[in-house]
Amino acid sequence: MIALIVKLLIAFPKIGKLIVKIRYEYVKEIANRRYNKHSSDIEQWVRDPKEEQGPRVLEGTEQPRI
Repeated sequence: MIALIVKLLIAFPKIGKLIVKIRYEYVKEIANRRYNKHSSDIEQWVRDPKEEQGPRVLEGTEQPRI
């Protein structure tokens, strides 16, 4: 199975470039979503200090799955 994938990647190098590009864009999007979520959480925490705050460490952050 792996030999077939390697042969295809050697025969069609554009497929490999496409896979790398898709992975790069995926990781970039996950990082962007994480940044936006943390930024909005911090903004909410700063603007509304009277509300009871949860733990300082956010749980359930997304991890890139490759």
